[in-house]
Amino acid sequence: MTVATGPSRYHPGRAAPLRGHPRTPPRRRDGRGEPARPGRTPRERHQHTVIVRSFKDIEGTDRHIKSASGTWESKRIVLAKEKVGFSLHETILYAGTETDMWYANHIEAVLCVEGEAELTNRETGEKHWITPGTMYLLNGHEKHTMRPKTDFRCICVFNPPVTGREDHDENGVYPLLTEPDEG
Repeated sequence: MTVATGPSRYHPGRAAPLRGHPRTPPRRRDGRGEPARPGRTPRERHQHTVIVRSFKDIEGTDRHIKSASGTWESKRIVLAKEKVGFSLHETILYAGTETDMWYANHIEAVLCVEGEAELTNRETGEKHWITPGTMYLLNGHEKHTMRPKTDFRCICVFNPPVTGREDHDENGVYPLLTEPDEG
């Protein structure tokens, strides 16, 4: 037999849900009645802080990457080590260059904030002119080429997040790198 456990903390004045009911949230072992949070103590839940960082702050640091090809640079303001599920970058592709890319291991969304470039989907031959305020999303791991007419500054979001150490390999791919587990 199941019984009500007293007043509901979800709806004051109503009986609590029956213990063992599928919609009853799991209880903590300390009996305080709060939902369980596996693997996190109350102290750990409050260790998060607001991160405030500018692109200027990371110039010249290990977060400021210049490609081996010499066609782009990237300031990686949010990385995998922040453990938020994505990375965020400001990238500049240099005018008059051509960069072949293929994010075989990542999804990338790109928002142009300055400059102009031609985006070519190498799988279909389709071409797009990218200008400020234009976004493109590579959600099918498309092989693509960027040809900036002017210096092309964009904000990029990657999932899974990059670590900050990535550069394109001979196929234009970022390797899937991970951060070591903190022990």
